[in-house]
Amino acid sequence: MKNETAMISATTSWKECFERLAPRLVLYARQITGSLEDAEDVVQMAFVRWWRRYPDGDESQVPLLYAAVRTIALDLRRGDQRRQNREQNSVEDAPVFFDTVLEDKERGAFVEEAMRELPPMQKEVVTLKIWGGLTFAEIASMLGESINTITSRYRYALTAMQKRLAHLREDLLSPPATALPAYSKTEPEMLS
Repeated sequence: MKNETAMISATTSWKECFERLAPRLVLYARQITGSLEDAEDVVQMAFVRWWRRYPDGDESQVPLLYAAVRTIALDLRRGDQRRQNREQNSVEDAPVFFDTVLEDKERGAFVEEAMRELPPMQKEVVTLKIWGGLTFAEIASMLGESINTITSRYRYALTAMQKRLAHLREDLLSPPATALPAYSKTEPEMLS
């Protein structure tokens, strides 16, 4: 009976832990894999590995969970790249299935594009810091780098993104060229 109670509480704590951490981990994995579905799979695999290693749900080991997500996501991406290279080599003059030109002018799409243009190491630090909620010390420990290196990558990434997204600020502050004139009750209405 006592063992059952411990098992139920461990299951509850794992469920709560997963619900709390999974959204941030999926965002991080998506930056690496480029696919929401793959990112979700990666996070599930990482949680299984983490659960096997830390069955009591030791949340002090969260940076190791991020490291597991990173490793699994990189392995998946490498496997996908190898498969794509094999397929590309077997099919000559394959048609382009989608246009990579950015058509959606929403701010989120611009930010995503700006993130894609960052060097991989800067993108990883920004993702871990902003969406992962990790500290610079945790990121440095996870990546095996100094805190100064991590903070520099973060600063360079934000500066590059700020430059890349400067046009958004200008667009938001200036009125559109096709703005309609303001309506005034003193002007007679034109019905013709």
